[in-house]
Amino acid sequence: MTEAAAIRFLEIGCRSISRSLDFYRGLLGFRPVAEEPGVCWLDAGKAMLKLVEVPTGDLGGWAADDLQCGMRHFGMRVGDVDAHAARLREAGVAFTTEPRDAHGGVRIAFFTDPDGALLELVAGSVEHDEVCAPELVERDRALHASLTPESDPVFDHVAVTAPDMEQALDFYVRAAGAEVIGRLRFEDDPRGLVITNLQLGPARLELLSFTRDTDPNPWNAGQARLGLRTLGFTVTEHRSAVETLTQAGAGAVMRPSPDPLLIDPDGLPLTVTTR
Repeated sequence: MTEAAAIRFLEIGCRSISRSLDFYRGLLGFRPVAEEPGVCWLDAGKAMLKLVEVPTGDLGGWAADDLQCGMRHFGMRVGDVDAHAARLREAGVAFTTEPRDAHGGVRIAFFTDPDGALLELVAGSVEHDEVCAPELVERDRALHASLTPESDPVFDHVAVTAPDMEQALDFYVRAAGAEVIGRLRFEDDPRGLVITNLQLGPARLELLSFTRDTDPNPWNAGQARLGLRTLGFTVTEHRSAVETLTQAGAGAVMRPSPDPLLIDPDGLPLTVTTR
């Protein structure tokens, strides 16, 4: 791949486009930029959300357990977690984790969208236990400083559990051109959690790994799946990008055109686009 890939969008399945627009546009402030039957694109700041209507779908075996491989949550950066949480709570949004301070010097909260996708609010600049790219850490601090309590949420990261961190890093760093920002080591977590943050364009991929055994990713191509469906990467040219990713361990191309769909070595679906 001649140029590093960038996270371009996150695809989210929903039962009703209008209901999800009320949520993502009305409550979170993301701006619609394009619509077609059953699909709506939203500008979320650093990347896009692609809402896809799946009227009869379900979460496809996704479980609220980070030991399950695959996409775990979608994270948004805000200036004040508590202020946003209070506003969302007043609107009837259910929180799975109330605002709290977390390892890494950030404040976080978790909640679900109308169809069960897990979302995170994050405030603060991440203080890594191991810094690999100081310039990217400084960029993160500048972003945090620019946000006010009134700022709308901004696309920050997608969290993914990988069964083999070295294999995942080899794939995303060598084949996709990601940069390792740093690592967080959760010494008090009995599962042996380590988070490795990768920069892929303006947004981040948050790779979760554990010393405990993980469960397989339940995603399969035949699902009418709600929630977090696929991660979209922007590349310069389809053919060379697909060739590089498959040589690095991605599975067979499941949708050859117009935007190829591949599976990473750990079963995560990736859409490759030049748009």
